[in-house]
Amino acid sequence: MKNIDIKSLIIGALFTSTVLLGMASTGPNDKWDDKQQWEFRDWKRTDIPAGWEPLRLTADGVSRVWCRRRIK
Repeated sequence: MKNIDIKSLIIGALFTSTVLLGMASTGPNDKWDDKQQWEFRDWKRTDIPAGWEPLRLTADGVSRVWCRRRIK
């Protein structure tokens, strides 16, 4: 029975994950350009409406989430 070298296994797994994540990062129909406009707003953690993308969490006594949505 053959033994698998752990170093080669880790390198193979990292390479495979890099390739898979690189292929999934963008699509052919993405419309990214320099003229995009975003609206930013902070919400309570449980009040985020649909269409808003969470960016960061603030921990200043009140749990709030900064979100954005594309307007143009």
